[in-house]
Amino acid sequence: MKPTFLHQILVAAILLLQANAVVSAQNDKTIGRFSVNVGVSGIPLYAFLDAGYSIGEKFYDEPEYITELYNCDMKSKTFGTYSIDASCQLGRRWAVLLNVGYSRMEADYYDICTDEYLKSEADDIFSILVGGRFYWMNTRSHKLYSSVYMGLKKSNYDNDGFGFQVTIFGWQFGKGRVYGVLEAGVGDLYAGIIPLGTRLGVGYRF
Repeated sequence: MKPTFLHQILVAAILLLQANAVVSAQNDKTIGRFSVNVGVSGIPLYAFLDAGYSIGEKFYDEPEYITELYNCDMKSKTFGTYSIDASCQLGRRWAVLLNVGYSRMEADYYDICTDEYLKSEADDIFSILVGGRFYWMNTRSHKLYSSVYMGLKKSNYDNDGFGFQVTIFGWQFGKGRVYGVLEAGVGDLYAGIIPLGTRLGVGYRF
C-alpha cells in the first residue's frame, strides 16, 4: 500500500521524538557537571560580630580616636554581599566549589549630644573561598544540598584573615541550563539575626 501524506507526517514525528530522546539522554550526562551562578545575600556574619563593623578597629588601634568614639554615635549599614559561585560536580553526591565575594560597609558618625554629622567611613571587603558540597537530592530539575567554604577575606581597614561560610540548606531549581538558587546559612557571605541568612541567585550549567 502506498504511504499517504498522513503516514509520512507520523513517521517524521516519530523520528523527531527519537532524536529528541537521544539529545535529552546526552544532556542528562553532560549538563550540570560545571556550573556558575551569581547571587546577592543578606548581611554577612562579621557585620554582627565585629565591634564598629570592622571600621572601628582602626579607631581602637589609634589612641587619638578613643575620645572621639566615646563622644559620637555611629550609624552603620551594609548592602549585603555580591558573589560569584563556581562548582564542579564529582559524581552524583559531591562537588568542589570556588566563591568570590564583595561587600561594602558604611558608617556615619554623629555628635552624641547635638546629633551633628561628623564624618563617614567605608570599608570594602573581598573574599575568596573554596569548599565542598554534598547533595541530599540530585535530579535534573531540583538539587538539595549543604556546603562548607573556607578561605581568606581582605578589607580596607586591615580586618583581614580567615573567612568561612556554611550553607545549611541549598536549593537549585530549573531543568535546563539556566537555574535559580536559594540558600540559607551562616558565615562571611550571609548570616542573619536568627542567625540564618539567605542568598538568592541565578546560574548557568555547562
